[in-house]
Amino acid sequence: MRITLYFLISTLCEIGWATGLKVADSPLEWALTVLLVIISLSLVTQIAKTLPASTTYAIFVGLGTVGTVVADLLFFDLEFQWSTLGFVVLMLIGIIVLKTAPSAPADKRAQMNATPQPTFNE
Repeated sequence: MRITLYFLISTLCEIGWATGLKVADSPLEWALTVLLVIISLSLVTQIAKTLPASTTYAIFVGLGTVGTVVADLLFFDLEFQWSTLGFVVLMLIGIIVLKTAPSAPADKRAQMNATPQPTFNE
């Protein structure tokens, strides 16, 4: 449950700072943008301690991208295009598949990591 909350907050911060890059004009607005970056990345770092980094990153960036596109559509008059919607849906499908795909069993990962590396003798 905490991971879901972290993803939600980090995604909102991601959307906020991406939007801030577009609209920030004053030092206070830039400071808020930087603060949102720090919060967002701090939460993602905490999530990555629990979930695989690849899964964490894909979900974080995917949801942030989707949210930023939605914010552009709602607040910045981005013209709606079916291709944009299609690619956003494709990205969401990829995130869902990545999240639900079975990972290699622990013993298989250990075996892969235990493969001896070649040595070079003089």
